[in-house]
Amino acid sequence: MYAEVSGPEDSLAITTAYWRAVAAECSRRKATHLLVCDRLRGEPASREEFAQLAGTLAGNGLEQVRMAFHEPVSDHLRSAEFGELAMREAGFTLRVFGSEREAEIWLRYGEA
Repeated sequence: MYAEVSGPEDSLAITTAYWRAVAAECSRRKATHLLVCDRLRGEPASREEFAQLAGTLAGNGLEQVRMAFHEPVSDHLRSAEFGELAMREAGFTLRVFGSEREAEIWLRYGEA
């Protein structure tokens, strides 16, 4: 499954809302693989916000979905990697990529 999120701003509330919507759609489609492309404008979440997000999403079914997150803004990659760590610590299989192509390859063939 592919999800692209876009908009003029980003916040913890916006991020939480789109992840909940994506989780519901994954459940509806019985998706086992997910690529999320982040095209939201604004600053990425903080470490604390990523930890809060991971806790909020626990138990929503995404733990069974292999997820790749494409962060196209290279200046935001380091922050997004904190999100990867928080999600992995919460039991999710998620990796962050600066390249959509690399994300697609990992979803199909990569190691967890």
